[in-house]
Amino acid sequence: MAATCCARLSKWYMITTNLLFACLGVAYIAFGVIGNRDGFHGATLFPDSIFKLVAILGAVILVAAILGITGAVVKRRWILYVYMVIVIGALIYQVVLGVKIYKQGADPPAYVAPIWSKASEKYRASLQNEFSCCGYNNAMDQPAVTDRCNPVAGLISKDPPCYDTLTQYVDMAFTRFYAVLFAALAVEVLALTNAITVLCTRSIYGEDESERRRRRKSGIRLDDMSPDTPTTAGSHNNFGADANNYYGAYKEDRGNQHDSYNIYQQNNYNQSNGRYY
Repeated sequence: MAATCCARLSKWYMITTNLLFACLGVAYIAFGVIGNRDGFHGATLFPDSIFKLVAILGAVILVAAILGITGAVVKRRWILYVYMVIVIGALIYQVVLGVKIYKQGADPPAYVAPIWSKASEKYRASLQNEFSCCGYNNAMDQPAVTDRCNPVAGLISKDPPCYDTLTQYVDMAFTRFYAVLFAALAVEVLALTNAITVLCTRSIYGEDESERRRRRKSGIRLDDMSPDTPTTAGSHNNFGADANNYYGAYKEDRGNQHDSYNIYQQNNYNQSNGRYY
């Protein structure tokens, strides 16, 4: 009973964990797709390849979650082994990605300055419109001409310089992003340890569970199982001895029948020859 309870708990725990794992993968994919299309505020300030890398990470996690659920239902060790390898790979991949974001967001001014200086006027104009700023350090520092920011033509903008606005955004957004990446590692570690638990549970209780299934198929009630019950491990089986006793009694009875028939034939023969006894 304890073996069955432990196996069921580990199975449903594995399924629940991987449903959570799948939700994490879907969230990564959604974030990567939306960010790649510049679908949220400040998405253009993220590195070019970061959204594709996040979407790839989400796809890997989603595949691993499907394998984990399959491994919990279908009792095949190789599925869990493949699942564990993918989870470990995703964990390492996620750590590398988080470190990359952390390094780029550790010094926001050093990250933003080359973006602004090397960017086209169209890109600077989009940043000025998106963050409501004008110029970099001041309105005269590499401004992009827009309806609200055109100091050369004498249009003095009331918007602040973009330096403070952009660096504050990079510091806030990048910090949140790598914090989420590192916090989500707990889900992957949980999934990995859960897979190990399922493997250990099946190694310890696997033979007992198979024996219980065999007993169910034999038609013997599990409540009636005892060391004296036939087919139970450690019991004795009297079927052979009972069968031999029955067969011996049958042979003896058959012999008695043949003897009676022989006596009957002998009497008929004597009467036909005029012999009476």
